[in-house]
Amino acid sequence: MRTATVYAQGQPIDLAIAMQAAEWLATLMSGETTAAEKTAWQEWRQAHPDHERAWKHIESASGGLRQLDAQASRKALLQSPISRSISRRNSLQLLAWVSTIGITGWFGARSEYAPGFARAALADLSTGVGERRELTLPDGSRLHLNSGSAVNIRYSGTQRLLQLVRGEVFIATARETGLPYRPFLVETVHGHAQALGTRYSVRQADGNTMVAVQEGAVRLTPRHADGNRVIHAGQGGGMTAQHILPAHAVSPDIWAWRRGLLLADAMPLRDFLNELSRYRHGLLGCDDAVAGLRISGVFPLADLDAVLLSLPDSLPVDVRLRTRYWVQLEARQQR
Repeated sequence: MRTATVYAQGQPIDLAIAMQAAEWLATLMSGETTAAEKTAWQEWRQAHPDHERAWKHIESASGGLRQLDAQASRKALLQSPISRSISRRNSLQLLAWVSTIGITGWFGARSEYAPGFARAALADLSTGVGERRELTLPDGSRLHLNSGSAVNIRYSGTQRLLQLVRGEVFIATARETGLPYRPFLVETVHGHAQALGTRYSVRQADGNTMVAVQEGAVRLTPRHADGNRVIHAGQGGGMTAQHILPAHAVSPDIWAWRRGLLLADAMPLRDFLNELSRYRHGLLGCDDAVAGLRISGVFPLADLDAVLLSLPDSLPVDVRLRTRYWVQLEARQQR
């Protein structure tokens, strides 16, 4: 989840805390809250003044929503397969509900996060969390959208342009046969990635755009800097709006998401959880004491709850389900 500042009761508050409050409200509205969850909710409120402030804000912003009939509420709430099963459609309903609270409460005109939501909602093509999509573009190029991604398609008589609104795409470009020749470009907030006969991925993160090239080459041109750099097959590179980042070798494992897999090779646990969080609703975190533990393996993206529950088999950690949307990994307790 990106780091951003939103507002609660007129004062800035961290986005992660705001979303935690939203998830607690969703949990309490589900009609199936356990005594342990209620205790954890109270502990969370008391853990930091910002938690209590975030809670009071979203409770106020939601108004009478908490008074909805419990059965009706349950139909609109996400329930993780760790505890209960529910359809993808219902998880999307929860996101829409939380977004509505955010637009009227947190994600207002002063929030830098709001435009991203709006652009993604209006994009030509998009995927939800945990969803991937593949399609053929008008020129025959193949486009793969990773989880939580959105693009606009802007083809014209002079260029083939994809605007990457958020997330990650993989493109296998088709040979341009018409005249005049139309370059193939992926545009992000940081600049352009131009294909030079290419199979490559482009991932837009908070502070940079990263590119990994499988075949051919890609020319990176930052939005607010002179010059460019060509990244060749087997390499990765990146850019901010002002700078080009150094090129480096990449493993083919970087594209395993196209096969529904996450490949980890001695990956720090915190980085591993950050990757998993791209494909699962809710918050995934770990204590600093275990953040540096290394994990290796091939993990199916289609069953992340099973992946999380299997981690104690290979690492000295316990999985704590604070709510069905908030999973925390802690150092294993002596028993």
